[in-house]
Amino acid sequence: MMCKVKKMYPLWGFLLSFPLWTVSCVDNKYDLDKDIDMTVNVGGEHLTIPAGSSDTAYLSKIIEVEEGDILQPDAATRVYHLTKKDDIDVEPTTVKEVTISSANTELTKKLIESSTGASGSVTTDLDVENTLTAEANDIDRALIELGALGAKTPVDLTLTFKFNDEVTFSSVTAKNLEIQLPDFLMFEKGEVEEGNKLILNNEELKNAQKVLHVIGYKFWKKTGEGEKPDDNRSIMIDGKVTMKGEVETLVTGGSGSLEMTMYVTLEEMTANSVTGVIQPEIKAETTNIELNDLPDFLKDEETRMDITNPVILLRAENQLKTPVEVDAVLTPMKGNAQIDGKEVKVGSGYGKTPVVLASGKNVIALSRTGECTIEGVTSNVKVEDINNLLETIPDDIEVDLQPVVRNEGYYTAELGRAYEMPSSYEVDVPLSFEQNLSIVYNDSVQDLNKDLNDLDKVILKKANVLLTVDNAIPLKLQLKPENVLIKDVYGNELTAVKKTIEEDKQYVTESTDGEKPVTSELVLNLTSEDTAFLSKIDCICFKITAVPGSATGVPLKDTQWLKVTSIKLSVPGGVNVDLN
Repeated sequence: MMCKVKKMYPLWGFLLSFPLWTVSCVDNKYDLDKDIDMTVNVGGEHLTIPAGSSDTAYLSKIIEVEEGDILQPDAATRVYHLTKKDDIDVEPTTVKEVTISSANTELTKKLIESSTGASGSVTTDLDVENTLTAEANDIDRALIELGALGAKTPVDLTLTFKFNDEVTFSSVTAKNLEIQLPDFLMFEKGEVEEGNKLILNNEELKNAQKVLHVIGYKFWKKTGEGEKPDDNRSIMIDGKVTMKGEVETLVTGGSGSLEMTMYVTLEEMTANSVTGVIQPEIKAETTNIELNDLPDFLKDEETRMDITNPVILLRAENQLKTPVEVDAVLTPMKGNAQIDGKEVKVGSGYGKTPVVLASGKNVIALSRTGECTIEGVTSNVKVEDINNLLETIPDDIEVDLQPVVRNEGYYTAELGRAYEMPSSYEVDVPLSFEQNLSIVYNDSVQDLNKDLNDLDKVILKKANVLLTVDNAIPLKLQLKPENVLIKDVYGNELTAVKKTIEEDKQYVTESTDGEKPVTSELVLNLTSEDTAFLSKIDCICFKITAVPGSATGVPLKDTQWLKVTSIKLSVPGGVNVDLN
């Protein structure tokens, strides 16, 4: 619904209150007009005719609002606020799962170089190594550096021991055999010793197989030492596998050598969690804050707003375990065009104060002073030029949000998950003003001729309208003579009527606190060579300019009021009444 501003009859109602002046009839048997001048002067040097006063006009009556209008008084403070809120569409952000290839290697050692066929026990020292290599390709560009990857489901790492059969043997027993597995592997708890060591002691290796369960890859603990994908979005992962210690072989016959091979096989892994430097791309749709349903006095082309502390709230739930910064460009629009090239930029990406969404729910207040008393605000950000959005009231404000993860440290995120960022905005503009305010109010008083047409017998060339006004509104009101237009019943301007207002009689002084009224007097001087000009007036159009005066920062409330306590028509030199 549209806010409606009533015609300000408190200032101009006196024009409707002129008494009907009548001239007494002259008996037809006397033909006085042929011999006697029946023009009579009433009032001498100065005639003042009281024309009444007006009712108290509260702002709630001058500025009418309906439920759902953008302009509403606060229920508790009664301060007028321009408010608007709506959702912001932010696309879910997802970082792809990482697939790490399978890997295998083998370690071989001759346990017996040559056997003559005699039976007996042979002890062999082992110290062999090889490299286990895996790779990952098509890594999401959000993954800048990988510190660790967690498996979607654990995968098997299998150690299999095999021997040739040139000699006959009954057993091969491990004696403190230490198998060192790559340090980038993470195993289920209790399967290996600290440092990824597997100790086999007094265990039979003939036909033996050990299955371990890998739950992830761990590269390094701090930033800068992890795996960084190359230009092709790939990484190579390799590490040493060593086997040290002794084995005891019990030979039972045959001749030749005996060789043992440990095969290491690691299955392909799909990782659905990552710890590292993660900078996902987050896209927010451009949002339009539509400032419709505004009162007429705020929509005039000449209106200039200078709001003390306009506030734009950004509400967002950050589901990532890292701060998300918000850069934004806010552009005031009239129709499809940007207003005077003005725009407001916020965020560190534009060299401004960072706007940071911490993990969890956030309510960020962007304001002119950097202070806000709105309940629930988690962070205040000072935006000194935010009034540029409202100086000329726009049709809408185009908001281009750019959420960015700039964190170059490690944190953990789920891969393959759609991270939502439920977001909304709320505009809150309390109507308190600074020195650069200029509000223009246009209105008119019509149908005056039915009350004034009987004045055609009154001969006068000058008339002054005097208004005594009590003002408890914290806005100074100015009426300039060039902003008064007088028309007849046909809508034509009465150019013969000249209007003047002395400089010191153009203002209704503001209340400095919005509570205690201040009394002022306005004097509109009307002159014309047409001695019956008052009888021809039907419509007076006027444009009033509101300025803050000295009462800057005092808010407008619907309980503030204005009252014309006295309205008088003053005629210098008195009135000549033609009785002919």
